[in-house]
Amino acid sequence: MKRVYVCGSFKFARQIQELEARLREEGIEYTSADRSDVRGIEGCLEKIDEADIVYVVNPEGYVGKSVSIDIGYAFGRNKPVYLMCETSDPPIMDLVEGIASFEKLIGLIKPNASTQSEKKP
Repeated sequence: MKRVYVCGSFKFARQIQELEARLREEGIEYTSADRSDVRGIEGCLEKIDEADIVYVVNPEGYVGKSVSIDIGYAFGRNKPVYLMCETSDPPIMDLVEGIASFEKLIGLIKPNASTQSEKKP
């Protein structure tokens, strides 16, 4: 089973916690950004290195500067990146594998799941 790194703006903390609860229920291993991590972006990049998939919680398409760094780094490390919602920033969309709801993300990770991610056009 794959390990997921969950990221997103801290203003979406509630949605990130909701996803973390779902991942725990499904027995899926994950890590996420932590405000208390004194290593800042370096800590996030280490977590990306340890993950198999990067998932961005971005309601209404919002992707901030720090999350943009995460996406670019993950792309450079050949980690598939999925967004919760499409963003209007074309350069970011060029770096992502696709758009996936929480359910579709879980389907990507669980070996016997039947749902598939929506691929970008």
